[in-house]
Amino acid sequence: MRRVRLAVLGGTFDHLHVGHQALLASAFRTGRTVAVGLTTDRFVADHPKPFPQRIQTYAARRAALMRWIRTNFPRRTWWLVPLQDPFGRSVEPGVDLLVVSHDTAAGGRAVNRERRRLGRPPVRLLVVPLALADDLEPVSSRRVRARTIRPNGHRISPIGIALAVSDPRDRPVAERAVRQVFPRARILGPNPRIPLRVGADITLRIARRPGGGWNVTESSPRVRLRPQFVPGSRSADLQRGLLSLLRPR
Repeated sequence: MRRVRLAVLGGTFDHLHVGHQALLASAFRTGRTVAVGLTTDRFVADHPKPFPQRIQTYAARRAALMRWIRTNFPRRTWWLVPLQDPFGRSVEPGVDLLVVSHDTAAGGRAVNRERRRLGRPPVRLLVVPLALADDLEPVSSRRVRARTIRPNGHRISPIGIALAVSDPRDRPVAERAVRQVFPRARILGPNPRIPLRVGADITLRIARRPGGGWNVTESSPRVRLRPQFVPGSRSADLQRGLLSLLRPR
């Protein structure tokens, strides 16, 4: 996407996490100038969220945002403004791009409806994919407040991984890789009497390809990622490929 003059995004940015960071980075990659709207304490109080007692104050959220931006984009032009209504400056003239996540795309469409009502042209929406935690569920402030995950997407409680391999020789290698990435993981299977999905947060399937290499597929009860190809023929190749694929997304 070509760079635009002004990219805008907004939100609560509570417990700044990797999903927020992906949104911010996308805005800075696409906008020469970036405007960030940050919901005020009053706005948060008027729009209740789960675990409200654990939501950070406006001052704390603002400090975390400014620190992250200054660290990662030290020479860029940007500003941060209090957001006291759902639209803020996103409906003003001069906005070229609105950066949203998959979960907030509806809010972006609402912005364009308001712009049309005001007689202003709609703006392009850049929808940024959700960041996934260790368990392949989306990273969110709600899950951080619930103390299910950390802001970096790591699960706090041990993760259950159902491991299925087409060739039994690959299982010890796969288990070593899983243990290296998730030291406290519960590795499930194989047990023909118990379906793989029982007790598992994610399922990891490793299948040898006839021409060499492996297909690796990760899935959770709600998410199935595309199979990834790991090239090679040695156990070390499979382990190296798994270590790369299993890093938090």
